[in-house]
Amino acid sequence: MYGQGTLNTGLTAERGPETDNAQLKGEQLAERRVLFMGLPRSGKTSILKVIFEGVLAYDTLSLMPTQQRTEYRLLTGVTVYDFPGIDDYSDTQYSVTNPEIYAGEHTSLVFVIDSQSDIQSSLTTLFTLMRVAQSVNPQLPINVFVNKVDGLSDELKQDIQQDIQQRVTKNMGYENLNVAFVHVFLTTIYDQSIREALSRVVQYLVPKHGSLETILNSFCSKSSLDKVFLFDVVTKMYLATDSSPTYSPQYIFACQTLDMMEEITFMCSGFMQTSDEDAVLQRINVELEGNDDLFIYQISPFLMLLCVGSPEIVRQTSLLEFNGSRVAKAIRQILPC
Repeated sequence: MYGQGTLNTGLTAERGPETDNAQLKGEQLAERRVLFMGLPRSGKTSILKVIFEGVLAYDTLSLMPTQQRTEYRLLTGVTVYDFPGIDDYSDTQYSVTNPEIYAGEHTSLVFVIDSQSDIQSSLTTLFTLMRVAQSVNPQLPINVFVNKVDGLSDELKQDIQQDIQQRVTKNMGYENLNVAFVHVFLTTIYDQSIREALSRVVQYLVPKHGSLETILNSFCSKSSLDKVFLFDVVTKMYLATDSSPTYSPQYIFACQTLDMMEEITFMCSGFMQTSDEDAVLQRINVELEGNDDLFIYQISPFLMLLCVGSPEIVRQTSLLEFNGSRVAKAIRQILPC
């Protein structure tokens, strides 16, 4: 199964900060990698367990602090590393003493901040990481997940996001650091915001990302579609999309539709199995609120195309299936299915 073969939840470091440092120096990290960091209890491990292990959000409340580095591997070859919380009172300062982990054009940093805790302490640590990281990789994408925003009003969420964005930008300006690659996201494990945020991080690390975007742009244009996502079925993250603006409601509905399909699949014993030569494994039409319909094409048991278009597209079934088959074959040549 995909969840067993490509998801590695085994610990990749022995106990103790000294072993972590030794392993990072002696072990080659994945070329395409996302580094998850933050203070203890910021919620970074909970985010990854919900996405990759299917742990229910409420079950993460009893998780113990992460003591050892853990890795999760996506179908695309991107590896997500969960590092122990950075604590000034411990020796786990691998994030500072091993700057080489930030090197490489296919590396991205995610720093998780607890929005309901001491934000200033988190920012102080983040600024230290930024200095170290950009000393070896000035173009390193730095993604700040402002986490645990559930229960906050929309106005307060926006105020916190803007305040953090301004403080980060101001600090980086003082230190002559590159602010162009900094992005701030609002996240909570109780909705799809964590998957959407991580999707935006991961999609730029996917091999031949530009080619996938070109393929999906062509699919949209030739099929008169409004939006297309290439979804990882297991994690419900999108690995690529066309170049048109991405709106959260579209993504959220796509995730909800996948959840519904999982329930139906479980009751009906699964999708049909087909060979690589078949045009589409599964085609499903779902009517959205308003003037859009959702079309789903299953490329493989692990990859799906989720397409948003007008209801009139439903009458173009033959065209959609023909274009979908060509897109599916092109994607199979780029990504392992």
